[in-house]
Amino acid sequence: MKKLFLCVALLTLAIAPMALAKGDAMSLVPNDAVSVGVVKLAEMRSSPLSGALFQQTAHASMDGDAEAFLRDAGLQPTKDVDVVVFTTSPRTALGSEADVLVAVDGRFNVERLTAALLARGAVKKGAYLFLPEKHESNHQGVVAFPDAHLALIGSESAVQEALASRAAGGTSFFTASGLGRDLVRVDPKATAWVLIDVTRAQRIVGAPKMKTDSAPGAAISSALKSVSTVALWATDTGDAIKLGAFGLTHDAETLGLLEDTLRGALSAMRLAVQDKSPDLVGVLRKFDVSRTSDTVAITGSLPAQTLKDFVARQHKEMK
Repeated sequence: MKKLFLCVALLTLAIAPMALAKGDAMSLVPNDAVSVGVVKLAEMRSSPLSGALFQQTAHASMDGDAEAFLRDAGLQPTKDVDVVVFTTSPRTALGSEADVLVAVDGRFNVERLTAALLARGAVKKGAYLFLPEKHESNHQGVVAFPDAHLALIGSESAVQEALASRAAGGTSFFTASGLGRDLVRVDPKATAWVLIDVTRAQRIVGAPKMKTDSAPGAAISSALKSVSTVALWATDTGDAIKLGAFGLTHDAETLGLLEDTLRGALSAMRLAVQDKSPDLVGVLRKFDVSRTSDTVAITGSLPAQTLKDFVARQHKEMK
């Protein structure tokens, strides 16, 4: 069950708040969230580019326990899940612990899902189920199915809050939260995005962090420490994946440092791929770094053929 819980959470990667239906996954983002990630899987399924990913995922191998669970639960994630929303919120104002919530829109056979979970050690308590205890964690996860179109997974307090918010008609994250209001800077057509309050997230154990296992990643991570808000997004246009990111700060020196770091990182990436993937050099040259009075942004596009060639090379190297 631990693997199942992690798989659901990992669906989140890095949708604009347009006429959100009360009670859907997007309407339940906690007002105090320090990070929010959204993936619109329904849009990816209908795209000729992202659709290939679903075809590969559908045939991907999984362990016997997970396969048996999905069969008993009557759940096909690649077909039944439409939107995944992942959030982290501080458990206390100045503490380092966080409440995690994964809210999922889709189509769920609640009776079969509940039976499958109970058969594997889950315990029902009121409106939700306690998942089998994870011994390495002090906080047991829970799952709730308010209806056949919504699943809530996370810490008990996070799920309780989400259920209360749903009953009240949703939260005000996108209108009252400073972090939520920054979403207007993200491509409104984004297929997936993540928004992070860097200042508050730095105090939270397990909050999203920039990878530092490469020189460019380490440099960007260092530059971002003085940035207040970071966003990353990807938009599937059908024939390419448009990528974008921004860092928000009102400090001119930090803006300059971040701009220089991003330009340097792009140069380093071009050098790193010129031997194995020379076609990527031209693609990376078209990425643009821009600066305003309070943001530094980077945008670019990966053509479909470039992505297909990259995936083909990865499969060849794995064999």
